[in-house]
Amino acid sequence: MRQIIPEIFTWSWLSPRHNYNFNGYAFKSNDGLIVIDPAIMDTFDMKLLQKLGTPTHILLTNKDHERIAYEMREQFGAKIHIHKNDAPLLKQQPDQTFDNGDLLPGNLRAINISNNKSPGETAFLLPQGKGILFIGDAIIGWPKGEFSLLPTTIYKDPQKAKEGINVLLEYDYDTVLVGDGEPVLENGKEAIRRFLDRGDVHLTLPVQR
Repeated sequence: MRQIIPEIFTWSWLSPRHNYNFNGYAFKSNDGLIVIDPAIMDTFDMKLLQKLGTPTHILLTNKDHERIAYEMREQFGAKIHIHKNDAPLLKQQPDQTFDNGDLLPGNLRAINISNNKSPGETAFLLPQGKGILFIGDAIIGWPKGEFSLLPTTIYKDPQKAKEGINVLLEYDYDTVLVGDGEPVLENGKEAIRRFLDRGDVHLTLPVQR
């Protein structure tokens, strides 16, 4: 686990199927230690996380980013939060649900992204510094410094899935921290604009490094 930008910590697990990293994030707040999309952790990273504090809230960007959320809930008593439309699709019941626009623990704003691979796909906006955007599966950080979408077969309508990303341009941020792939630490909003202007944006899995 490492500090990726001031006050925000991350750790990663390389997915053999995808050949890119699955990332988890954590930061301290007035609501306690916030964990987002908790990727698999080794013992060393878990000890580093506990040095930050005891996880109090686990925020999931979508139904497929449960990852080790249930283990963390059992170990620390943290509450799991997810968009109300993805809650019925989880393997276990969440503790709290939210809707588009809600203010969440950690001062995060929920931004629902329509026509994505699950109905509750949500980005989280943190008004810290120039703005930090946490994204789950709505866009993948690949290739490095750019963004892509998952394969076309994932979506009911791939074109509408891409168009749904336009909502992110309505907000102010500079850093984009992705659940999958490589984060963009500076000029992240411009990288999203470039992504929207590109034609072929769908990945072939596993990605070629």
